[in-house]
Amino acid sequence: MTEDDDLTSPFFATDIHEPYSGYWVGRRKVAAAMRELIEAATIADIPETNADAIAEELLNLSANLRKYPQLKGILAYAKARGNLPVANHEILCVGGESHPISPGLKHWLDGDVVRGRVTFNWAYEGPPRHVHGGWVAAIFDHFMGMSHMRLGKPGMTGGLSVRYVKPTPLGKVIDLSATVESAGGRKTRVFAEMSCEGEVTATAEATFVQPKHMIFHEGES
Repeated sequence: MTEDDDLTSPFFATDIHEPYSGYWVGRRKVAAAMRELIEAATIADIPETNADAIAEELLNLSANLRKYPQLKGILAYAKARGNLPVANHEILCVGGESHPISPGLKHWLDGDVVRGRVTFNWAYEGPPRHVHGGWVAAIFDHFMGMSHMRLGKPGMTGGLSVRYVKPTPLGKVIDLSATVESAGGRKTRVFAEMSCEGEVTATAEATFVQPKHMIFHEGES
């Protein structure tokens, strides 16, 4: 990561939610519309007689999107549309604000604590009316990964342990918080919890390890 990346990185700012450029304003609008589409497709009781027409309409939209220049992967977005920290923040599949399958996680610094907020729609259901446990773990992994970067040693998940205290509900604001501490060398420890309306639904502990060779700086395959 270069000095310029540090200055523009959403990972090291107090408020990381403002889009980096007008391009990402537009991409966030597309992602929000796609999330609405995914939920609508999940909960719509589509008659068999209408399914073929709806599928054809969606495939036509996909074909139109394929006509634009294709940016395959985070490194391609970093090269074309800003820098690596911005591309990470916008296009990662779990927490990216501009990714259509991300539930729209927000996270920010609050003194020594990193806080987050997310709301899951019906597309993320596991147990009836509650979030799938895999998505709980995925959000923890992403949120805690972003949290540990504030120590200046960006790395990858070395281990993640999640304790499911109670089911996490759909359609309600879910709050997250995390604290970070150095574990020596290239390792960082993060402790986090997820809550809804003041009640803890899950907790997690994770270790992150700074790679010896930063894969994020490698060329495209």
